[in-house]
Amino acid sequence: MTGFLEALGKKAAERWLVLLVLPGVLWLATALVAVHLGHRDALHPGAVVDWISRWTKGPHPSGLLVAIVAGTLVGSAAAGLLATSIGWALRRGWLLPGRRRPARWLVEWRRARWGRESRRVEALVTEAIGAAGTASEVVTGPGIAEALARRDAVGLEVPERPTWIGDRWRAATVRVRRAYGLDLTVVWPRLWTVLPEQLRTDIAAAQLAYTSAATLTGWALLYAALGVVWWPAPLIGVVVAGAGVFRARTATATVCDLVETAADLYGPVLAEQLRTPVSGPFTTDLGDEISARLRKDPPAVRP
Repeated sequence: MTGFLEALGKKAAERWLVLLVLPGVLWLATALVAVHLGHRDALHPGAVVDWISRWTKGPHPSGLLVAIVAGTLVGSAAAGLLATSIGWALRRGWLLPGRRRPARWLVEWRRARWGRESRRVEALVTEAIGAAGTASEVVTGPGIAEALARRDAVGLEVPERPTWIGDRWRAATVRVRRAYGLDLTVVWPRLWTVLPEQLRTDIAAAQLAYTSAATLTGWALLYAALGVVWWPAPLIGVVVAGAGVFRARTATATVCDLVETAADLYGPVLAEQLRTPVSGPFTTDLGDEISARLRKDPPAVRP
């Protein structure tokens, strides 16, 4: 037990150092450069080098050095917590339903894009059927595959969220519900318990990557805030934000694919654990029954 607690404490310290302190130190260093250079000398790093050289050559009491190190640790940790909080807010924002403006405008814009790409797919399929004579003889060519890829890049389902990330999370629940009748909102905690260790580890790693990407986007906002005193800072923020959003989209796709994989492979295992035998394919009627049982619905409202 002592060894386990020591290992747990070591992992927590490593995560605190990697996720909060080191990025915070880098941000504090950038803030120091920004304040020292200002807008006038924004692109003259030599001024910072000269200032650091002069400061290091002078005598400094040990108490001052200890205070600087302590202040750096505290300041970097505080900046890290702020970036983490911004990342949490961003994750919430990415999942907004988009019922009110301006989020609703984004939903309508994304839906119009999806509709255009879907009509291209339908036109190509109709053309292929006309050339083949019957639908059973259609051979899917690269044109149809590319059109499907462009439509799926907008959304796997008709967009209902203002962001791609929110729609991808929603698409996972819609696709699982359509295929198996399972309501992931209530089924997932139970399904998690029957998954093998490797799949759970993969899902947890992808979820951590998603959280880290949101935190990276939070750091981008902190860098952009330095633009008040140093005009190149927003450019750094844009680059960091682009990397954060790209990583968040990639991690979201990975998590959702793994969640759908869990439902594909281990839905019948969950049914067996609930004493509901599965003699053939996992049907939507069976999934509806399991979802209703786990929601604890009264018999009168069960499907």
